[in-house]
Amino acid sequence: MTDVTDVTDISNAYLHDQLVYQYLLEHPAFFQQHPELLSRLRLPHAQRGAVSLVERQMELQRERVRGLEEDITRLMSIARQNEHIFFALNQLHLDLLAARQKTDIRIALSAFANKMPQVHACNLLEFNHEAMGDHFTALQLVLEHRLQGRHYYFGRLNRDEMATLFPPGIHSVALLLISHADQPLALLAFGSQLDDHFQPSMDTLFIDHIAKVLALVLPRYGQQGS
Repeated sequence: MTDVTDVTDISNAYLHDQLVYQYLLEHPAFFQQHPELLSRLRLPHAQRGAVSLVERQMELQRERVRGLEEDITRLMSIARQNEHIFFALNQLHLDLLAARQKTDIRIALSAFANKMPQVHACNLLEFNHEAMGDHFTALQLVLEHRLQGRHYYFGRLNRDEMATLFPPGIHSVALLLISHADQPLALLAFGSQLDDHFQPSMDTLFIDHIAKVLALVLPRYGQQGS
């Protein structure tokens, strides 16, 4: 059974801590008025046993600086990657507008995919039952399963769906439904050999731009072959 005196001591110690804490908050100039305390106060340290309050503050500042440096490095890397994508996208835009036949469109899309990090395949499949034959039915199943009511899909596919769109070795995909006047024209598919390269949380800004340009370009050629 806990002694009443022990409980009282604990309560008093807690109250004392709170009073000190509150006093320091209300008197921020305390250590300026008593600078000698900064070097005399010792704080427990996992590696060094004990350090002064000044040393601990300096250590915390160094940790914050390291964290900020890591954040800046990460943001610079993202900025460089976005710049790379922007220039590649701009070139794709120009190539698509200059295309004279569907072969030029496919070449432009493949060149764009080759410039993208961790993108290992690109496929443009038009909704042409006559040209695709039995493959058309398999493509319809992919659309019904992955793009029902949506224009984009990012993530994994099952084995049959993957075989419809890509050669072996692709593990994650980005699918874009290309439409014009509410009529589906084609499916643009990018594939990566990495399981998690394309994820549902990905931003659609660049992908949306490609879809809009293709929706303007593809109708020029009707159902002509590649």
